[in-house]
Amino acid sequence: MNVVRCRLALGPEQLKPVVSAIACVSKAGKEISIECDAEAVTLRALNDAHSASAEITFEPGFFDEYAMPPGVVGETRSVALIKCTTMASTWQSVFRSLKNVLSIDIVLEVEWDGVVHDTLDANEIVFRLQCDKRITKTHRVKTTETQTLRPIFDKAASPSRIKLRPFHLTTLLQHIHGTDEVSMTCSKTQVRFESYYTNPLDIKNHVHTETTVDTSEFVSYNFQSPDSNDDAVVQLIYCLKEIRALLAYCDACGLAELVFYFSEGGSPILLSTESIASASFGAQIVLSTVTTLQADPSQDAAASQEVEYQQAPKRRKP
Repeated sequence: MNVVRCRLALGPEQLKPVVSAIACVSKAGKEISIECDAEAVTLRALNDAHSASAEITFEPGFFDEYAMPPGVVGETRSVALIKCTTMASTWQSVFRSLKNVLSIDIVLEVEWDGVVHDTLDANEIVFRLQCDKRITKTHRVKTTETQTLRPIFDKAASPSRIKLRPFHLTTLLQHIHGTDEVSMTCSKTQVRFESYYTNPLDIKNHVHTETTVDTSEFVSYNFQSPDSNDDAVVQLIYCLKEIRALLAYCDACGLAELVFYFSEGGSPILLSTESIASASFGAQIVLSTVTTLQADPSQDAAASQEVEYQQAPKRRKP
């Protein structure tokens, strides 16, 4: 067995985007998978319930140096994909304090038998931190062979989409507190964000906050009702944690636009930075939404949510 290595070199300018990426992806799952091939490096996480996933992709040109092992070809691709999975806490520990760090090398070591494979699992991942005063810190982490799962999101099946500035969405959500989920109601002319509580007791003990914005305030807005009714609305209920993590990542990395894909309540949603053509890195998250009975517009919001709680909301997984 030969040991082959995939090496990623991070200089001072790359450290902040990678640290922000780790913080974002770790909000979606307890484990982080890293996948390396000739076209990109991807950090990916999926939660235990398979209801939320996050992935951040870096092009080879993002790194100071990116080297795939020579001679390791795939059956159907020019270069085999090398991957491994470790605990998110491991990544957070390594990248927690970078005050005196000048550069970081990430090395995936693979015991290769010389046989052609499309995918190779790394046996060990090495983090080598070059610090000032000529100090080098090395962390070696053994990995286990795992099957990497990722959601498949069909953009063609989600004709409704919103292109917006990340800071705009941050502003719309910043006043919603005391809940892990938010209700987003979309119509032809406006979008409403409001606090959402699954437990009726929470509704009575917390402030119900609602923010409404005209669709003309977005960069672009395309809304298609599932039943082709011009007066219809779509209600999406989803978790805030992953959304806020993505917004923090966009702010830290200077990503100027997000695209929000959706179809109807109960179907997954996708938020992606795909519109940033000049960036050498990008992010996307896929979230499940809750299926509820749409309340009548004249109904009190708190009373409406109590009815939804009694109807046992269900999520459709991506």
